[in-house]
Amino acid sequence: MRGKALIIALALAGLSYLVFVRPLLISDEARIRKDVKKGVEAIEAEELEKCLRHVSIHYKDEYGLTYLGVKQLLSRIFQQFDAFEIDLGNLQITLLDKGTASAAFDLKVKVSYRGQKGYLLGSGDFSNRITMSFIKEGRTWRVDRVEGVEAQGGWRVMPKVVRRCPDNTV
Repeated sequence: MRGKALIIALALAGLSYLVFVRPLLISDEARIRKDVKKGVEAIEAEELEKCLRHVSIHYKDEYGLTYLGVKQLLSRIFQQFDAFEIDLGNLQITLLDKGTASAAFDLKVKVSYRGQKGYLLGSGDFSNRITMSFIKEGRTWRVDRVEGVEAQGGWRVMPKVVRRCPDNTV
């Protein structure tokens, strides 16, 4: 009987560590890296709600987009394009003041549109340098601003959602 109690106590202690202590030991930088990775996976899977989990309700950028604007834009982009392939590299995270951080990275986004493949962001030799600002909401880091997005594309007939159309096919 005493052996079973000891095993149960050890199991509960291990479970408590995994649920309560370990999450507190993960650095903010690691959390942001993980969130960026999950955001990329959500875009490639075209899962709007999973994408929006990473966006702050207070989002506001230089293009005039708010949280609702991001939601509408992503929804239209997911409807227009057939597939997404994201190449993210050189990720650098900077923790700023308490509760704010910045992530900068090189980004290429290849899409499929009407049977053709092309770059929506970046190109074969060029990556957009993206900067994301994060704020901490509770224990979660969320994006509240994005800079450096320049749409590309090389299709003869581009979706209305993409404004600039230089020759940029794959």
